[in-house]
Amino acid sequence: MSEKLTRHDVREGVFLLLFQNELSGSPVEELAEACEEAYEMVVTKEMISTANAVIAKYGELDGIIGEFSETREVQRISRVNKTILRLAIYEMTYSDRIPAPAAVNEAVELAKKYADKPDSAFINGILGNYIKRLGKDADK
Repeated sequence: MSEKLTRHDVREGVFLLLFQNELSGSPVEELAEACEEAYEMVVTKEMISTANAVIAKYGELDGIIGEFSETREVQRISRVNKTILRLAIYEMTYSDRIPAPAAVNEAVELAKKYADKPDSAFINGILGNYIKRLGKDADK
């Protein structure tokens, strides 16, 4: 397909691949094929490489989530929320192309679409505290 994907579309695609991986443990490449066939989802090389890069950092990302989650241990955070948090923290930490405040905003939007209603505030709180530690908040 020749349609141009927005950054939001790419991020949502990465989220869906990561979430499917979280549920099934299947390789991202297999999941990408299945999503293209079953849902006619456009999957790009960037989505696949980003998803694999996030998966490679799960241990580190979960450590950060645990450090900033004051109310829940990482293993007690829902898979949807954990996937959203992992992606946003990865973007904030390792991507120079995505401003940290944009990563937080996009994570909250994903939470509003895919998670339970109060979860967007939980996600925003963790990411808000992490962004302050990074010194990448909008005020700086």
